[in-house]
Amino acid sequence: MSTLSTLIALPYEAARLPLTAVDRGLSRRLSDTSLARAALDRAVGTVDQVAGTLLRNGSIAERGTERIGRAAALAEAALLEAEAEAKRQAAKEEAEAGRREAAEKRRAASERATKRAAEAKKAEATGKKQATTNAKKTAAAKKKAAADAAEDRTKTVERRKKAVADQAEAKKKAARDEATTDLAAARETKEAAAEARADAEVLEDLTEAKKAERTQD
Repeated sequence: MSTLSTLIALPYEAARLPLTAVDRGLSRRLSDTSLARAALDRAVGTVDQVAGTLLRNGSIAERGTERIGRAAALAEAALLEAEAEAKRQAAKEEAEAGRREAAEKRRAASERATKRAAEAKKAEATGKKQATTNAKKTAAAKKKAAADAAEDRTKTVERRKKAVADQAEAKKKAARDEATTDLAAARETKEAAAEARADAEVLEDLTEAKKAERTQD
């Protein structure tokens, strides 16, 4: 590089001092892989490259080219880092989603198990209650059947007693009726005998009277 090019570049280097100060300040605060740092390097490198070309200063132009290359490398690194971060985030979200899904499955399985246990307990309670109800109904039915049977036996005994009593009463009535009939017949026979005796006595008296009349004649 000629002395003339160096002399021409001095005003540019002087004018570039504030940019250099800003560049150094931002560089200390920005990460090498940040997009802002890559944009800064690309901007400063482009300025140096254009200035070096215009000033025919290869050193400045080369400095700009290197800065642009570094900016490109940093941008690519930042992009790769962003992609890696995105993949890590996606993997993290996927893992979190997997954990949530697994937790949801466990919760659902637990709820199903709890529900089945509750249903089984309810079914058991219902079965016991139904069995108790059926047993009570069966016992009540047996008790009623026994009571009905006892009542039927009692009614049968009562009917038999009544039948025997009615039969006995009928026999007594028949005996009374027969005795009454016999008594009436005897009474009639006695009355007939009395009448016959009276008639005989009357006849005898008439006969005696006729004999007496004939004797008198």
